[in-house]
Amino acid sequence: TVHIIDFSRASSNPLNPLGLNLRKHIWEELDKALKNEEVTSVVLTGGKSGNFSAGADIKEFSQLNLVAAGTNIYSLVDVVEKIENFPKPVVAAISGVALGGGLEVALSSHYRIADKSGKFGLPEVNVGVIPGAGGTQRLPRLVSFQTALTMILTGKPIKAGKAKQSGLVDHITSNGESVLTSAMKWAEWAALMPLDDRRVGSLKIKEAHEEVEMIASVAGKRLPPPNKGGQGLRAAIEATKACTKPIKEGAAVELNLFLQTLAGEEGKAKRHAFFAVRKAQKPLGKPPSKHPLLQKSVASETVAVVGAGLMGSGICMVLLQAGFTVYLVDVYKQSLDKGVAFLKGTIQSYVQRGRMTEEIAAKMLKSLKPSQKLEDLAACSLVVEAVIEDMKIKKKIFSSLDKITSPSCIILSNTSTLDVDEMASAVSPQRQSLFAGWHFFSPAHIMKLVEIVSGKATSPSTICVLQSLTRRIGKIGVVVGNCDGFLGNRMLISYSGETALLLEEGAGSVPSIDKAFIDFGMAMGPLQMGDMAGLDIGYNIRKQRGWISGGSAARSKPKPARYPEVADVIVADYKRLGQKSGKGWYDYDKKIGKGRKPLPSKEVDALVRRYVKDGSIPLAGKEIIERVLFPLVNEGFKCLEEGIAQQPSDIDVVYLYGYGWPVYRGGPMYWADHQVGLEYLLSRLQAFAKEFPDTDYYKPSKLLETCVTMQVTVEQYYELGINKRQTAGLVSKL
Repeated sequence: TVHIIDFSRASSNPLNPLGLNLRKHIWEELDKALKNEEVTSVVLTGGKSGNFSAGADIKEFSQLNLVAAGTNIYSLVDVVEKIENFPKPVVAAISGVALGGGLEVALSSHYRIADKSGKFGLPEVNVGVIPGAGGTQRLPRLVSFQTALTMILTGKPIKAGKAKQSGLVDHITSNGESVLTSAMKWAEWAALMPLDDRRVGSLKIKEAHEEVEMIASVAGKRLPPPNKGGQGLRAAIEATKACTKPIKEGAAVELNLFLQTLAGEEGKAKRHAFFAVRKAQKPLGKPPSKHPLLQKSVASETVAVVGAGLMGSGICMVLLQAGFTVYLVDVYKQSLDKGVAFLKGTIQSYVQRGRMTEEIAAKMLKSLKPSQKLEDLAACSLVVEAVIEDMKIKKKIFSSLDKITSPSCIILSNTSTLDVDEMASAVSPQRQSLFAGWHFFSPAHIMKLVEIVSGKATSPSTICVLQSLTRRIGKIGVVVGNCDGFLGNRMLISYSGETALLLEEGAGSVPSIDKAFIDFGMAMGPLQMGDMAGLDIGYNIRKQRGWISGGSAARSKPKPARYPEVADVIVADYKRLGQKSGKGWYDYDKKIGKGRKPLPSKEVDALVRRYVKDGSIPLAGKEIIERVLFPLVNEGFKCLEEGIAQQPSDIDVVYLYGYGWPVYRGGPMYWADHQVGLEYLLSRLQAFAKEFPDTDYYKPSKLLETCVTMQVTVEQYYELGINKRQTAGLVSKL
């Protein structure tokens, strides 16, 4: 008979993570199969969940002894060795995901049968470690070394068809046959066949040693250095190269490198980022079960985006991809046509690159409804406003939408800084509970982050719907409170302002200041980022606040005592708006890097020198980072104090996915806690506050002072529940 080991019997999680209970279950079931003389073979299956296994339980990673071999706690290393050396054939029946440890279990089986839903991968590098239960040793023995190394270094899964083609699986089911039925047939056949040549660990790789070295060397040259997020990736190459050794020797090399990456700072930061996303996405309540936006099929649901500019078109693209029928509205025909052309071009490029089928593309284009009339939105269940950052224009649109749409329609603004409560005042009191901010980051169809902005009248139910909807459209939603700039852009005040002040002080040139941030690990420096976003955006915000010299607007907020005039002059007098105008802090040439490569500008260099005083001394990269990023972190503490952010890890998620913060530094708050140290952060802020007494963002946060006094990290302050005091902000309401 065939003995079936069903993972779902020991796991309530549909992904069947290989926690202690499941490992013990596999071990004990194998023992039963061994003792039962009637059992001729074994089938491993994910069972009713529809997934084989998504891999190790990452929560166990902090307990190093759980992964080491020979500790009598059914380590994954022991489990896969037991499967591979089992005297009766073991067949893995794979549907859904076989990732990480799940794939390692499949690799240790003697046969692998999959259905078309199968996905196979070793994504460990994404959480800062390498495969630790033979993945780097067995995978290259089945597939080519190049294929194995690519899978391990990218962490990207492959589909069943490619897995069969590469030799990873033996058979893919067809004609409606279930994977379990097929696997049982193979198990019966396997009982009649020799077993030794089916043990993957006993196989030799196809490539010669020299070829392995060459492939590994080429791959290594493309990786970041060890101190810039390359530690785990380089360990993965070294481990995979060890597949040329006998399996026991290679597995020992792999396990040693796994434990090194597990204990390393890079790995800890990446796992923090992994869990931070899940914490941020955890629903703050239960959304209405029958809400039209959350049904299994939304093809009949109509939503709308008002404003066909870059942001509006990007949001429209995301909603179309999620399956909605989407109205794209712009009163100006030229803008509307440009937005539609962008969508058609983007969809077509996805088809050409194999990211989308012709059928899906045609369906999306059919679901796109361009319009110049708000009146066409009467049947919409959600409308997103994405027009210019002008409060009067936005309020006029909201007032009209309030009258046109049904009472249950959710109305959202994609504003990046404006007051959500003031915008909500343009709709009826009954509607205000359905009004919120939905702040996408540019370009909206590419960037993963969305800030879900809760106004004072936004209902918890609306927030829960938006959390679920944001996840549905493939984005990472972080719930934040309403204030100037919300969470991410509020913290950026010092980032852009202080950078421009450093230029005026002669701390460095435009390229050298940006280099300090690139060396730190940011995707780009603040000045290059300003060029990409458009220097006119910040200029217009400052103009609205009445800060621009000679401007006519009444001053709505006090102008900072230290104010970088150069940031205004470069826009107003030099018309340098950034990449879109071909010149900003840098020059841009359409013939070089498609007009996106920053080139040092002599004109900007001369402009900056007008502000620099004689005798100015350039600052080292470390000092530049502290001057700009320490107040950014300080503002993060203040956002926590005020309830704008619910927990420190939410701030980390916003910066990791919205602002290019390096994942190996974990996010601004994690960096402050674990890599800077709060005591040092506080002492430097105190020194800066003394040097620049009129600059508010250098004044240390009370929460930071409290954490230093209590000798706890801000992460501990929240995890231990020390933050119990209620606020009038977001946390108390939700």
